[in-house]
Amino acid sequence: MKLFGWLKHGYVSLLLGNLSSKFLGILREGLFAAWFGTGDVAAAYRIAQTGYLLPTHGFIGDSLSAGLLPLYRRLQSESQDAARLLVLIAGLYGLIFSFIVTVAIYYYSYEFAHVLAPGANAVAKDIASNLLKVMALSTPFYVLSGMLSYLEAAYGKYGAIAWRPMILNIGSVAGAAMAVYLKADHWLATTLVISHILFFLRTVFEIRGLDKLTPQSRGIWREAGKISARFLGNMVPLLGLPLIGQSNLVVERIVSSWLGTHIIPSVDYAKTIVDTGTQLLAVPLGIVTMATHGGMAGEEARAFSRRTAGLLMILSFPASVLIALNAEPIVTLIFARGRFDETAIASTSAVLALMAAGLGFSLTSYYLIKVLNAQLRNIESLIITVIAAAINMAINLGLWPYLGPQTIGLGAAGYGFVIFVLCLVRLGFAFELRKLIAAVSVGVIAQALLTVIAVRLIGFPFQLIASFFIAAMIWLPLVLIRGPVRDAAGPLMTKLPVLRRFA
Repeated sequence: MKLFGWLKHGYVSLLLGNLSSKFLGILREGLFAAWFGTGDVAAAYRIAQTGYLLPTHGFIGDSLSAGLLPLYRRLQSESQDAARLLVLIAGLYGLIFSFIVTVAIYYYSYEFAHVLAPGANAVAKDIASNLLKVMALSTPFYVLSGMLSYLEAAYGKYGAIAWRPMILNIGSVAGAAMAVYLKADHWLATTLVISHILFFLRTVFEIRGLDKLTPQSRGIWREAGKISARFLGNMVPLLGLPLIGQSNLVVERIVSSWLGTHIIPSVDYAKTIVDTGTQLLAVPLGIVTMATHGGMAGEEARAFSRRTAGLLMILSFPASVLIALNAEPIVTLIFARGRFDETAIASTSAVLALMAAGLGFSLTSYYLIKVLNAQLRNIESLIITVIAAAINMAINLGLWPYLGPQTIGLGAAGYGFVIFVLCLVRLGFAFELRKLIAAVSVGVIAQALLTVIAVRLIGFPFQLIASFFIAAMIWLPLVLIRGPVRDAAGPLMTKLPVLRRFA
């Protein structure tokens, strides 16, 4: 399958890096759960992390990658010096942005903490404020290293994107250990800053080995205004994406604090489980799509995106059912030790159950948004995200007094569902994938019914084993028997020796 060369090249690099990162991420969350449970320090760290990432994470993860990478690819085909000038212009904007953000967070750290978690207790807010002051110092390194990482992807190199989460997770684990054993909470933030500085230095040396950092032609500087305008024209619509996404996160944090300080870390523990699939599958494939087909049109790019979306559906929806119906045993298995008590298990499981129910939608929808970005249809992606976020926020603000912690999971599931449906319609995939959607729906219903029976009849931990067997019993025949599910799984079957004979 020529369309799926990513299984041998860029995707493998990203997958290996993300696998290592997720292993460390789960280890980190397990240690956090054992050392801090859902207490004040755990809540404070989550509040500070949100405050620090609020202006930067969305900008780097979505706006900068989708706004810079496709345009950089297009300028490369026109003039290498123009592409180099674009990098300098983007870097300048990044530095200005970083300066403003760093100063604002540093001097208004307590206000940030209070806005994000008005219902949290005073101790948690004070700790969060102190952590925020330290975390703010890493902003310029985060912004610039993120930009250089995505430029590296334009050369078919994915090492920086793949290994950045692992480096940061190592720093987080080290910081948590030092905070516990040295009894100084600031290490939770200090090691994070050190990790960002080290990663920034790595990206600078790496990108210098791929291309010169400055234009060779002096004449190209006369085009700075035009290139800047093209960059801003592509970037400005995308700034709405992180604004909406982070507004979503702010509302989620506020509602979590109203439900109780202990709910704040519970939400993040649940996200660690649900986000694993997105990080391992949708994020790498979205990057590969933008790096290889960014700014391009045509049937080959369209077929690549459509078939990749289909493959993600048959991988994510079975996982969604399995996790949603086994939320409590999964939380118990991963986190139940040390200070992670019965209250923490109950609150985390309540959030996870409904959040995982929307995993298939949220994972596939993340990729579909990246397809729109790769096609430079950024206004459409913004409108779709605004609609989904509005529904998510309405669910959180309107239902939290009635549903409790489950409200957070329901809002996340609704967000993914709305983006999934609207993206399929706008990309024209809804009709083309209709048979696959019908087959997946039948599989999900059958798996859910049998799993509910197994969960009620079998105790922990054997219910998890039974649930895996049920998933295999439902989905393997669908993959092996000729039909839409088999067609969607085709690229994967041809690459895995154990399934190649059936392809």
